[in-house]
Amino acid sequence: MPHLRFRAVSVDTLQQISTPLLADLCALTGGKPEFVTMEVIDGIRVRAGQRETGSPFVELVWFERPQEMQDAAAALITRHLKAVLGEETYVVVQVLPIVKSQYYSDGQHY
Repeated sequence: MPHLRFRAVSVDTLQQISTPLLADLCALTGGKPEFVTMEVIDGIRVRAGQRETGSPFVELVWFERPQEMQDAAAALITRHLKAVLGEETYVVVQVLPIVKSQYYSDGQHY
């Protein structure tokens, strides 16, 4: 934990940012790299009957953390994506906090 789901981001882009993003995220949270998951969600967006590319959208699923840490995580995710995709890229990060007792690892909650 955390788990990051990337939409409208290519696998190549995620591969480029994954190492520095992982390092920054672990430095921020004090977490271990082996507990961070990053995944590309492949999908097709349609608006008014036409396919659209859309902007990068990242879901950050993690145990609830202070607002300052949440803000910092969203900023660093955005910064890493813009470094590869360009500063003009519009990036959305949605934080989905979960309660530790509602997360199970091998049948045991935290």
